[in-house]
Amino acid sequence: MDERERVNRAIADYLEGVRRRLNEGKSEIERQRAAVDETKEHMAGMSRWIEQTNQQLGEERARRNAVDHTDADDKR
Repeated sequence: MDERERVNRAIADYLEGVRRRLNEGKSEIERQRAAVDETKEHMAGMSRWIEQTNQQLGEERARRNAVDHTDADDKR
């Protein structure tokens, strides 16, 4: 193998490694995007749950306040 063949082989090996790392990087980016999407879905679900819980708590407070006022009126 002459010098030119060795240089070509070295370049080919280098490019093979670069292509492999590029593909690994693309796979990692896709994995991270999927994780971000999953987290966004989870956070949206948690937000809906918090809103529903706040609404239910507000309704329960209003109900208890109405009962407390009714009890106070009955005692008069």
